[in-house]
Amino acid sequence: MAVVNLQKTLIALAITAAAHPVYAETLALTNAGVQIENVSYADHVEVNGAFATTNSDLDAIEFNSVTFNKDLIINANVNANGTNADGLDLSMAGEDEDPSSFGPATEIFGNLVNKGSIAVSGGGVSAMLVDPAIIHGNLVNEGTLSVNGDEFEGDGIRALEFSGESELHGNLINASTGRILANGKNAKGILLEGGEIDGKLINNGLIQVSGEGATALDATSNEYFGYTDRVDIGGIENNGRIIATGDDAVGVELDGVSFATSSAQFVNNGLIQATDAAIEIGGFDIDGEGEDGPLTLVNRGTLVSEDEAIDASDASGVVVLDWQGGAITGNLIDLDRITVTGDAVFKGTSADVDGYNIRMYDNGPLNVGTESSAGHLQLANAHTSLQGDLVVANGSSLDLNLSSATDASKAVLSVDGNATFKKGSQITLAAQGNDFTAAGSTYTLVKADSLDNQTESGKLVSSRSSLLNVDTYVVEGNQVVATVTGKSSSQVGEVIKDIGGSGNAQRAASAFSSVATQLASLNPQDKVFQAYVNASQDAQALRALAEQLTPEVNGGATQAATTGQTLISNVTSGRTSGARGMSSGEGFKEAGVWVQTLYSDASQDLRDNVAGYNAYSRGIAVGADGKLNDQLTLGVAYSYLNTDVNGKSGDKTKVDGHAFTLYGGFEQGNYFVDGSLTYGLNNNESKRSIAGTTAKGDYDSNLFGVNLVGGYTYHVSPSVLVEPRVAARYSRVDIDGYREKGSSAALKVEDQRFEVAELGAGLRVAGNFPLGSGTLEPQAKVMAYHDFIGDEVSSTSTFISGNTPFVTSGASAVRNSYEAGVGADYHLGAVTVGLSYDYVGKSDFDADTVTAKVRYDF
Repeated sequence: MAVVNLQKTLIALAITAAAHPVYAETLALTNAGVQIENVSYADHVEVNGAFATTNSDLDAIEFNSVTFNKDLIINANVNANGTNADGLDLSMAGEDEDPSSFGPATEIFGNLVNKGSIAVSGGGVSAMLVDPAIIHGNLVNEGTLSVNGDEFEGDGIRALEFSGESELHGNLINASTGRILANGKNAKGILLEGGEIDGKLINNGLIQVSGEGATALDATSNEYFGYTDRVDIGGIENNGRIIATGDDAVGVELDGVSFATSSAQFVNNGLIQATDAAIEIGGFDIDGEGEDGPLTLVNRGTLVSEDEAIDASDASGVVVLDWQGGAITGNLIDLDRITVTGDAVFKGTSADVDGYNIRMYDNGPLNVGTESSAGHLQLANAHTSLQGDLVVANGSSLDLNLSSATDASKAVLSVDGNATFKKGSQITLAAQGNDFTAAGSTYTLVKADSLDNQTESGKLVSSRSSLLNVDTYVVEGNQVVATVTGKSSSQVGEVIKDIGGSGNAQRAASAFSSVATQLASLNPQDKVFQAYVNASQDAQALRALAEQLTPEVNGGATQAATTGQTLISNVTSGRTSGARGMSSGEGFKEAGVWVQTLYSDASQDLRDNVAGYNAYSRGIAVGADGKLNDQLTLGVAYSYLNTDVNGKSGDKTKVDGHAFTLYGGFEQGNYFVDGSLTYGLNNNESKRSIAGTTAKGDYDSNLFGVNLVGGYTYHVSPSVLVEPRVAARYSRVDIDGYREKGSSAALKVEDQRFEVAELGAGLRVAGNFPLGSGTLEPQAKVMAYHDFIGDEVSSTSTFISGNTPFVTSGASAVRNSYEAGVGADYHLGAVTVGLSYDYVGKSDFDADTVTAKVRYDF
């Protein structure tokens, strides 16, 4: 690789005097830049300000042969453009043409910390260049280092370069807030080119590059004057994200690196993603006691590649993968040994070039588990190929996925080597669609050159799918063959029960199992069916799907119908009660018309393991009434109410209701009776979300309701009255049967009926007070009711694609409820305006209602 110039021509604020101490200082960055040499700072130094240039090779911040006895902090914004420009350059004084003029490397006895944003664009640029410098503490990036551009005279762009004879005695850390970005051909995110790092490179943030041949992290050697200097480093640890996109882009390249002896030289706990290799290994060596030991890679995170996840085909020594969990997408090439402990998932890419998805060097072993630690390796692909030996240890498992892409004529895992299953090991299976057919499916699970099964009879193969049975399996010579089928409907119900599903979910899932059997043959790509299959390995997902399969039984649609009755009864009762018996100086007119707006917000919480809902009702009521005589008032009313019921399970129902009401009031002395008779017609449109599909229903319902309130009026004063009252009300809602559309889990739901019969008692207090040119009539009331029927929402349903009816039930009835309301009317001549608020409460249920009215008396 070409040598980066060690020194640039100094301009602007160059200080060339002999080094002398300067105490704690803040250096202001302007467009002229900061260029300092041969200065010693006794205390912390912070650079802040801003720098912006266009088409200039001027470095924003340059320190040459400068000594910092404590920390150097960069807290500035740099936006530079120009060929071979640098954002921050730490080097030594002198002229390139005269090596004898070179001063000592810049030295920092504390930490070097970037908190700012350094962005540089142009050919051969770098955001941070350390060449050479000696840093006794840590080098930390908490901000942004960003470069964009092309190569210049063989040098690609680098967001952070640590090279030459530089020394770092602490760690190189990209903090969680740190962003190291590079975009361009052969761009480097971090380039370690020679030098010495006693600690580790630790990435907790983002290192991202894009462009042809780009490399996110390149640990390599520095070649100059015929001498090759490998970068010395204690280790590399990724806890964040390393991403490389573009043709031949590599996530991490280790070629020309010398690692210190440790249990693991490279540890991935985060994400490494690349178009080409996620990790590519070339020349390396191990210093110290482990000089002849292997390069050990530990993976607990995620590796993703469109080609090889790990490519050790050019490795100069032994490379082992200690796979302690996480997922790897991409082939694994020429590793000497792989040991899986914990839960690991492997998904290979095309084997056309590499020959195998996992190609071990010199037929090395793939060990799933050890004597002391269990391992579980899941092969996500329909088919996986391995060159090398497979050993599955006691308590460990090889987990195979049977998908619609699985070819029953090919082995799910083909092993070009020996396969050994130790005593206590297992092959576990997850299901595909065809496995739910009545006949089931037969698969060759493993085929090897030789197969040694040390497990007990009948213990090798099992299902990890809660909906799949392994009927039979046999070990025939060098292969394992198994036949699998789906569980019966009764078994499915038990599975849902065991994972905590509600009784409704148990019955629905049990009935759906026969639908799944049909879909396995007729439409295995169906979304609901695929979700059913996939959820069989995930108890939480399976329970959620089973709940989605149930019809809505939260009572929201019924509540919408009865809400209309309650609202209109309150309206008409308010009309007939008025300021009953008040001495306002003027009685009611003989006849009048009124209009009233209605709004209600109801909330039902989870109860009896049935999800609740929120219902929002809004509408209008109009009516007319008149006095037939001094004792009797009669009226008629029409109301329209639109209600949106949002189930907390995700289901939705829209209800449009029309109601017609006949109401009246009768007075005899201080005694009174108010009543109403309501008939309502409702159109309901329901939507149930099931595994990405929507089952839609459209059905009608009707309401019949009767309300009676009686009591006695006590005149506390000429302006205040108190009314003890008793009430009776009855509601019956009949819901038509309907058929849903739009999903393979659509239901045919039978007719339903819901009844409420309540008795109640309470108190009303009202007043009549002159106000301005009219009168103000405030009132307040409280009531308590008991339901003597205690009906529960219940339905009988059948999946349209099935033939097994099942019953689902809502939460148990809450018989006692409480109501309270306040309001006020204002009379001015023939016009009355009013506003009221009512509250209904019962166990796990609350409803708030607001109405506003206008009345005109003839």
